Parts: sequence; C-alpha cells; structure tokens
Amino acid sequence: MQVGSLIASGRDCHIFEAGTGKVVRRARDGRNLEREASVMRHARRHGFPAPEVFDAEGPDILMERVEGANLMEHGLREPSRMRAHGRLLADLLRRLAAVRAPGWLPAAEGCPGNSLLHLDLHPLNVLVTGDGPKVIDWANAGRGAAGADVACTWLAMATAPVSGPDEEAGRDVVLAAFLESIDREAARPYLSALAGRRLADRNTRPGERADIDRLVARETTERREPVS
Repeated sequence: MQVGSLIASGRDCHIFEAGTGKVVRRARDGRNLEREASVMRHARRHGFPAPEVFDAEGPDILMERVEGANLMEHGLREPSRMRAHGRLLADLLRRLAAVRAPGWLPAAEGCPGNSLLHLDLHPLNVLVTGDGPKVIDWANAGRGAAGADVACTWLAMATAPVSGPDEEAGRDVVLAAFLESIDREAARPYLSALAGRRLADRNTRPGERADIDRLVARETTERREPVS
C-alpha cells in the first residue's frame, strides 16, 4: 500500500499517514496482518469499539485514524478520571466476553472457551476519543475463556514497567478500580497460563519477570487458603 509520512512507531508496527482520516498500520517484521484486520472487523460487526478497517494486504492494514489519548495519558491529565478508567477496562472486557470468536481464530493455549479475546487490553491500548473509547492493537487476539482476557489485563497492569512516580500512582488507582469491578475468582485460574506467555516473551524485563512471579504466587496461595 502507498503510505505518507510516518506518524508513530511501536515495538510491533509503524503507523503511516494514508489520506484524510486514514492510516496504514505496517508490521515491522513484515508478517501478514490480514488475520488481525479480520479480527477487528469481526469485533466491530458485533458492536465492540474497534477501529474501522478499510483494507488489508500482507503486512499492511488500512484503517481509521483514531485521534485521542490513551487511558493513562488521559488519566494523568485528569486524575479524577483514573477510577472511572479502571471501571471502563472491566466493562470493555465484559462487552468483549459476549462476542463469540470466529471459528478460524486460533485458541489461546491453556484457556479453552469460545469468547473473542484481545489478550492485550490494557490502558495504553484504549484510546479516549470524541466517539467514546476505541480499543487498538489486536495482534494477540485469540479464542478462549473470557476470564483469560481479564487475567491478561490484570497481569499487564500489575506488573508492566511505568515511567515515573506519577504514572505508578495513576496505574495503582486504575488497577484498584479494575480489580473491584471484575470477578477475580473467574480470572485467577488463568493467571499462570497468561504469566507463562509473558515470561516467554524476550521483551519482558527482569524486574517485570520478578513481579509476574510474585503476583502469580500470591494469588495462587490466596486461592488455596480459605479466609478464616
């Protein structure tokens, strides 16, 4: 696809201008993104707020340009919104759990079920727009138990590195509100499987690995030991 100027670069993809209201998401490693585009179309057809996809070819997705700050950026500008953002994440996961995954979507290992899973739905992948939240970056999407998606978000928020004390404090507020809004018992059984995925990722940092191990150990122990 023809592209214009580079807008942004992430670990996984570059984003290029592609005309009024459109961008091209291009895989940095050249992998085929057509399945990711199909997942976004499927989610959107079922009423979930994914960006609109106009075309997909090989490593490129031509898609709606989504203007807005992510939940963490927005919350740091408006700290009074942090708890609402935590509840929003939980609500988005409940809405996604109601979407049945297409049969061609691979199952998430260790998480049997038929719900559409994003498997990377954290504050940086939810943009606050004039039309409401939009969920981006569907590269990890799979099919499985809805609790697995909740566990994935829980792990990401509790253990991902933050850039400073303000972001850490904001993250803690969002996480607390999120945990108050979910069914932890439904998510706990999937923490180990999702932690394994994170630990297998070569981009996971040593400090993050230690935090993942501590979280899983603590939650597993709490589940085994009834409160007296």
